[in-house]
Amino acid sequence: MHSVGIIAEYNPFHNGHAYHIERAKKLSGAETVIVCMSASFTQRGEPACLDKFTRTRLALLGGADMVIELPDLLCCACAERFAYGGVRLLAATGLIGSLAFGSECGDMEALRRASRLDLAGEEMKAALSSGLSYPSAAAQVMKKHGIIIDPSAPNDMLAIEYTRQLSRLAPNIEPVAVQRIGAGYNDTSLEKGFASASALRKAAEDENFGALMGQVPEAVFEGIMSEHERGRFPAKLEALSPAILGTLRGIGAVGIAALADVSEGLENPIYRASLSSSSCSELLEKVKTKRYTLARLRRILCYALIGTTAEKQRLAFEAEDALYIRVLGVKKEKLRLLSELSEKAKLPVVISASDIGSLPENAKTMLEHSRRAQLLHALAFPENRSCIDDFSHALISV
Repeated sequence: MHSVGIIAEYNPFHNGHAYHIERAKKLSGAETVIVCMSASFTQRGEPACLDKFTRTRLALLGGADMVIELPDLLCCACAERFAYGGVRLLAATGLIGSLAFGSECGDMEALRRASRLDLAGEEMKAALSSGLSYPSAAAQVMKKHGIIIDPSAPNDMLAIEYTRQLSRLAPNIEPVAVQRIGAGYNDTSLEKGFASASALRKAAEDENFGALMGQVPEAVFEGIMSEHERGRFPAKLEALSPAILGTLRGIGAVGIAALADVSEGLENPIYRASLSSSSCSELLEKVKTKRYTLARLRRILCYALIGTTAEKQRLAFEAEDALYIRVLGVKKEKLRLLSELSEKAKLPVVISASDIGSLPENAKTMLEHSRRAQLLHALAFPENRSCIDDFSHALISV
């Protein structure tokens, strides 16, 4: 029986994620769930609220059977690169028969049609040049072709990218749309039982930890509160302000220009703002425009901190030998997945530090980048900012 793959951030894991896992298994007919999870920084350009090892353990407690890492060069990136990384890694396990993803519309046929459109062509360029953000421009192009997708529906926008990457990289893997229930992705209300991750992070930042009870599985709530008591939840971008501002000032406009996603002279306003700002939020307020989404600008700040240059990201996206499958955790009763992975994987498998030596040099560069990101991520915690090396953590198993 094949496994169903899920690409996720679990930032943090909540009831909606548990529902998604349950529906993914039912709709796909799979017995096991393999999750490709963001490492230390997220697609929206922020440090994950918990470290990747804690998030792995909570994902296993919440229903995942195995968790592999989506390296920071691909998880803290635009939707295309995020989807590419997740699809390519899951396909390379050799264990995935289907990929399940959340969707606001739940219409797989509409998502397939949208995935066939050229969202980098002349229609898209014209929409962007009119001042529209990328999601709004994409929605406008899709509407011209009779496809109605809400640009404020981020799950659908990612679902389109997942479907496109499956068609390109792994056409044998079946896409499965799981219709989202409860609060929307960016909804900060605490709707009973199915609040969004955004709402839960906001509650945690406001120190309203009681609001998380009932919104996440009980074991997950206990794990989150344990990390809070240790001073390691929630991690925040603002806590990284001194490190990020110091880096921006140190590398200057020339260094900023070399970062991923920096173009059209964007390095100049970012550098000027870094000199006159005392926090990341102040810098973002000064630099944001209608053309540049906050997510893109936040990602650039994270890129500066962890050293994500355009060249490194190009390597991750294009080099044939840059990727590897790093296993972060597996359920004790599903340890057989490790031997199955070793037999069928189409990329090198990394479980412990001893596996690093045989990796190609490009893969070592990718892995070292995620190691650096993990060490710097700890600076985002509210109190306990100590850290240990990435491979000092044993394989997580519950």
